[in-house]
Amino acid sequence: MSTKPILTHTHDTDGGRVFQITMNRPEVHNAVDGEMAKYFLEAWQKFQGDDSLIVAVLHGAGDKSFCAGADLTALETLAAGLMNAPGQKAPDAATLERYAQNDTGPMGGSRIIQQKPVITVSHGYTYAGGLELFCHGHIRIAEPQALFSVACRRWGVPLVDGGTVYLPRLLNWGAALPLIITGQRIRAQRAYEIGLVWELVKKGKGLERALKLARQIAAMPRDAMIADLASALNGSHLPLKEAMTLEAKNLYPVATSESMREGVARFNSGDRFWVV
Repeated sequence: MSTKPILTHTHDTDGGRVFQITMNRPEVHNAVDGEMAKYFLEAWQKFQGDDSLIVAVLHGAGDKSFCAGADLTALETLAAGLMNAPGQKAPDAATLERYAQNDTGPMGGSRIIQQKPVITVSHGYTYAGGLELFCHGHIRIAEPQALFSVACRRWGVPLVDGGTVYLPRLLNWGAALPLIITGQRIRAQRAYEIGLVWELVKKGKGLERALKLARQIAAMPRDAMIADLASALNGSHLPLKEAMTLEAKNLYPVATSESMREGVARFNSGDRFWVV
């Protein structure tokens, strides 16, 4: 396998293309250093900017880990300019504010809000920043041996790649806050029970299942799916009336789209395609 820390592969399928992203540092449990973060950002930007890429699938290389988070032996490469050494002058307030407003995330594109489907699939250690990356999946799949933890709690490192944002939204406070506060490790079955994992699959079948699901999603009429995902993502924080108004704004552009016309025509012709 290539030594490049992030591998990408495009799968052509009916309706569009599936973009596979592989975290490729299995010798360190796919932990992210500065070089890997650079390639990660490029991959996420490519997925975001290429309309032909419909679904992304994120997974880890090797047989032990999805991702163990930030590489703590190279932490200074992930937050250059902020990780000042003892005696070094601290960044000023304006620099810190620019970082908070504009930085794309220490682990590479983790602050990009993807508005196309992302599937994450874990087969092993999913720790700290790796758990944050896993939460970026709109659909999250795990094999039974997968383990999940805010393990950075033990080392005094904060969640800065979306963990404090996504965990409460995905799980509710009752399940998210104990994970965030304690760093307790949970197994795939428990993660499934609390909603962190959408689907459990047999050992060794996670990536296969994720790619199958991605191909089925790509084959669906696109406009309605993208609009509904946007309504869900962008309306979740709004009062009920405003969220309903946001959803209603999708009706005309989707109802007049070619993809909806074709989809309804297929239904009327007897096509009853369904995702399984």
